[in-house]
Amino acid sequence: MKFSQKIVLASSALLLISIILLSIQQSMLVKNEVEGLVNSSLEELEKGVSTIVSAEIDSKRDLAKSTSELIELSPYDRQYIAQVLETSVIKQGFITVGLGYDNDGSVIENDDSWVVDSSYDPRTRVWFKQAKSQGKLVVTEPYVDATSNNIIISIATPIKSNGQFIASMFYDVELTELADLVNQVNLLDAGYMFILTSDGSTIAHPDENLNGKQLSTYLPEVDIREGMQSFERDGTPYLVRFTKVASEGWYIGAVVDESIAFAAISEMRNSSIIYAAIALVLSVLGLSLLIKFLMRPLNDLNNAIQDVASGQGDLTKRLDTNTDTEFAELARGFNSFTENLQQQIIQSKAIGSDILVGTEQSHVNAQDASKAV
Repeated sequence: MKFSQKIVLASSALLLISIILLSIQQSMLVKNEVEGLVNSSLEELEKGVSTIVSAEIDSKRDLAKSTSELIELSPYDRQYIAQVLETSVIKQGFITVGLGYDNDGSVIENDDSWVVDSSYDPRTRVWFKQAKSQGKLVVTEPYVDATSNNIIISIATPIKSNGQFIASMFYDVELTELADLVNQVNLLDAGYMFILTSDGSTIAHPDENLNGKQLSTYLPEVDIREGMQSFERDGTPYLVRFTKVASEGWYIGAVVDESIAFAAISEMRNSSIIYAAIALVLSVLGLSLLIKFLMRPLNDLNNAIQDVASGQGDLTKRLDTNTDTEFAELARGFNSFTENLQQQIIQSKAIGSDILVGTEQSHVNAQDASKAV
């Protein structure tokens, strides 16, 4: 391998290593930035949804509390209670609202499609027991409604007369609006959001078939806790993040496909590889031409030495010393060598001529001596 080729190879290797290290550093930097952006975006989206969910439930609570206070103005007037329950704000705000008396288990409700039979006893229901035992407004855990198969919660309030508990009211709230809300959130076109209870029961999910099911049935790799998690399924990496809904103890979850969310990083990595290959090829070509140009004085020196070594060289020829310092010193050294060699050859020719003259004179003297003899 020629010396110039070694220089090109070494320079190309150094360039390639530099490009690779720079690409790795840039990739890591961009990945950290993108991960931070995705994490902050998910956090902001989850907080926004959490705020809306809390506001929605709080508004239902306030309406239930106000309605119960109206009922307590005349808790034994069934006609008055029925009129309150049939008002448009109550009908639109809840699926069903009803009141169950503690003394006889009778019920007043506003659901036109529900016919209460003698087998229904409100005093055995969770909402009734919780409102009676706690003596304040309570919200039940989400459950699947037997009639509609939708996820609902019941807000329950105690009804008192002269400070004594006499009845309990329930306000059924359907959570399909929450499912519609989370379905509208765009997670970078790479995932979806859902809502869980603290024990893992699904309240709202884009796939309505999963509503009411445990998280472990469709995401067994995930733990219910705030913050970021990651898992892999069928070779695809996913990010999962949970944010707690403070008012209810529920969790807003977000699942994101990393291969889509971080597609920019993959594109940048592929582009870096392509540009590195192009830069390497151009560098090799550029270095080859540059070294060929820079090595020209050395090539001239090599040709001159080969010319002298052949025995037919022109010793009057001198190399140009107006070049790089290293090559200029070589040129001056070669010029001194050829000049000394030229002088030695001239002197050798002069000595040869003197010897020839002396030989001729000796020959003449010999002839003269022969004649004399």
